[in-house]
Amino acid sequence: MKRIPWVRAATVGVCASIALAVPAVAAHQATPHAPDVPDAPNVPAAMTTPATADPATPSHGPGKPSPGPVKRSKGVTQEDIRKAQELERYWTPERIRTAVPVDAVRAGETGQALLRAPHAAGRSSVFAPSHQVASGVPTVGVFLIRSEDGSATPNQFCSAGAVTSPTKSLVLTAAHCLKGGKSYRNVAFVPGYRGGASQAGEPGERPYGLFPMELGKVWIDERYLSSSPSDDVDFAVLRVGPNSQGQLLEDAIGRGNTLTTVPAAQLARREVTLTGYPGGQKTPLQCTNATRAFQGRFMEIACDGFRTGVSGGPFLEGFDGSRGNLVGAIGGYKTGGLQDNISYSSQFDNDVLRLYNQAVADAAPDTVNPLGAATTWQHATSFLTGRFHSDSVRNSSSDLIVRWSDGEVSLYPGNRAYGLGKDIQLEKKGPAWKQAKALTVGEFTGNSTDDLLVSWADGKLTLYKDVNETNKLNNAIQLKGPNGTWTHAVGLTAGRFGGGNARRDDLVVRWSDAGMTLYSNVDGRGLHAEKQLAKPKNTTWSHARDSVAGNFAAAAGDQDLFVRWSDGEVTVYENLGAKGFKGEHRLRPAKSAWQYSSLVTAGAFGGGTRQDDLVALWPGGKLVMYGDTSAKALGRERLLVPARIS
Repeated sequence: MKRIPWVRAATVGVCASIALAVPAVAAHQATPHAPDVPDAPNVPAAMTTPATADPATPSHGPGKPSPGPVKRSKGVTQEDIRKAQELERYWTPERIRTAVPVDAVRAGETGQALLRAPHAAGRSSVFAPSHQVASGVPTVGVFLIRSEDGSATPNQFCSAGAVTSPTKSLVLTAAHCLKGGKSYRNVAFVPGYRGGASQAGEPGERPYGLFPMELGKVWIDERYLSSSPSDDVDFAVLRVGPNSQGQLLEDAIGRGNTLTTVPAAQLARREVTLTGYPGGQKTPLQCTNATRAFQGRFMEIACDGFRTGVSGGPFLEGFDGSRGNLVGAIGGYKTGGLQDNISYSSQFDNDVLRLYNQAVADAAPDTVNPLGAATTWQHATSFLTGRFHSDSVRNSSSDLIVRWSDGEVSLYPGNRAYGLGKDIQLEKKGPAWKQAKALTVGEFTGNSTDDLLVSWADGKLTLYKDVNETNKLNNAIQLKGPNGTWTHAVGLTAGRFGGGNARRDDLVVRWSDAGMTLYSNVDGRGLHAEKQLAKPKNTTWSHARDSVAGNFAAAAGDQDLFVRWSDGEVTVYENLGAKGFKGEHRLRPAKSAWQYSSLVTAGAFGGGTRQDDLVALWPGGKLVMYGDTSAKALGRERLLVPARIS
């Protein structure tokens, strides 16, 4: 939880995945769990029944550590125990006591003498008092991290809570505790931790032991892993191995907290208990208060004294003193808040449930999206598809060129698996390419590398020959100088439309008066044979928004024309050169959702050579590929970039 202002963009880097240098622990077969513990796929969307004591809790009482020898959990090996013992040798009681909050280290502070920020003006009446829980809470603990970035304070911590699951080994904390663009080791969860000396006859500071985080078993949403982390998904689920006594987490502490999703309309809750470990104290702080919705996507709670160190601490509903329904974790807005008396959580919705299900199934964690975030794709102004990258030319597959609102032009190589790789800059941002009025891609100069054709605001027509990662946009041929005719060109579509050869060198031009013209066999010398497809001032083609060439019909040969209309209708015109507009296939009717899409193009992104994979941009920067689209149906939807959540 960030209580000291800091610039996140400067301190949070990109990391493809969290690969922590702690010993790997084999996945353990879950032992039979209590009937009220849900299996992952069937976790309810919302829980309203308060948590109750687990029937499987040891007989000496809920949340109380066993006073004598304990039974080793099923599936735990001697090697697992050795690794936990090794971790205990590093995390001595002294190192745990002197560990500093992750957020304080990132803010350039020691975390040893943090002062509370002033109360928010005019809102003191809603603050609830907090109190220390000297005996600890079995399902809440410190999350220990040993940083390897050369920090003067490498021993760091956040707060975290145990989550009940079939694996008996899951913990939930804030994503920002682990997402720092640095390497870590000796990562451990210490449930029930309480600072200071133990009372006579009571367990020590680590009553249930230390549970090592398993190597690579961290599930964080890809939107938080990006260079601009989304505060809507500031949560992480991780799996821990057994302690040095051979117990899985929930065999040691009893049942964990029950993950509970909360609809946006129900972020205001009547009674929620907040627990976390403030820096310099290491005794859990607790407070119960009502929550309220903040910006419609965060849960807010007013509790005194929650200073740096409490990040990842759970919001618990139906809390019985040991466990409850987990409805949030300190994080999200401003990584949990800038004041000690106001804390936040990202909304627990299907996003957190997805990570939980991934962890239960031991699925591959998310990785950084090479295409970036939706906030970037909201600025795309043109989509073009062709064979540009040398690998794509060899494989006869497609890449994507994007022009951005700031004038930058980027090339995204295709991966032949219905996806795209990291971008290559073809043109820096600037005023020049903002003047490009219409663009298309074709094979105009007679070799296998595609060319880019651009009509400019002043009527110029320029051909950029053999665009690739080396040539970029340096081989320009001017086909027409500034003129009054081509200032009226509003759409260009190149393809194989009956020009008598196998090249995609035929050009369809849509004019501002709705007229349509087909130029056959365009090349480096200019435009040649001309054919009118639609007369000027017709009442149809003024409503066209995107038109792209593709291979959507069953028959091989000349290409088809895909058109997205302003009213949401989507149409394919089969074999445009031979049939004109008579071979019409309607893929979507008028008033369909496609009226809200903004850009569409077609290419060969799935490994074959047919241009039948559509790429479409939707509101919120959502980028989708529809692989293997035909003249009868759109292809399977593949999400490339999730929409921005605002």
